[in-house]
Amino acid sequence: MGIDRGGIGMGKAKDAGTPMAQRLGRPSWKDPRLLLGILIVLASCVGVITLVSTMDRTTPMYAAKADISLGEEITAEKLLVVNVKLDSLEERYVPADPALLKGTRANSLVRSGQLVPRSALGLSDGSNRRPVSINLPDTLPAAITSGAHVDVWVSLKDRTANAFAPPSLLLPSAEVTARTERATGFGGTDGTLVEILVVDESLADLLEAMANDARITVVFNPQASAS
Repeated sequence: MGIDRGGIGMGKAKDAGTPMAQRLGRPSWKDPRLLLGILIVLASCVGVITLVSTMDRTTPMYAAKADISLGEEITAEKLLVVNVKLDSLEERYVPADPALLKGTRANSLVRSGQLVPRSALGLSDGSNRRPVSINLPDTLPAAITSGAHVDVWVSLKDRTANAFAPPSLLLPSAEVTARTERATGFGGTDGTLVEILVVDESLADLLEAMANDARITVVFNPQASAS
C-alpha cells in the first residue's frame, strides 16, 4: 500500500506555517502592547510641549523710554512694555501694570532701556530715600559711578584720645546717584564729592557723623551693583 509522502509533507508544512502567520498578523486595537506604545508616544509629546512652553515663557515688564532721574514722576507714558524671560529675577522688577505706578516717583536713577526695578518706585512724598552729598578726601575707584552701590563705613572721632574709633558699617549697599572729582588749581584732584541715597532710618546717623568730623569711607559693593 503506497503512502502519499507529498501529502504528508504538505500537511506538516501547512501546520508549521500557521503559528508564523498568527505572529505576523495585524495587531488588534485591544492588544495591550499597542495601547502601551500609544500612551508612551502621547506622554512624550506632552512632555516636549510642556518643556518648550516653559522655556519660552516671557512676562511683560516695564522699561524706561529715556533716563528717569531721581525724584521724577513715573508714569506709563515714560515706559515701554517689553516681554522678557527673568525666571527667579522676575520679582525684582516692575511688571507692566499701570496700577503699580500710581503716585510714585523715581527713587533712584533709571537708565534708558533699563528694566524698572521695584526698588526704584518711591512714594510721591519722596520719603523712601534721600540724596546726601558726602565730601571724601580721597579719589574713589572708577567702578563707583552713578547707579553703583557702595558700603559706607564710619569711624567716629575720639576727641579725648585724638584718634578714631574702629570703623562700623553704617549704610550697606547704598546707591550712588552722582560723583564729582574736586579739582585743584594745578590740574589734579583733591578728593571726591559723592551723592548717595540714604533711607530715612539711617539719615540722622549719617548727618551726625558728618557734623562731628567722623572719618567716612566708601567701599564699592560689586555684588549689589550687579543685581
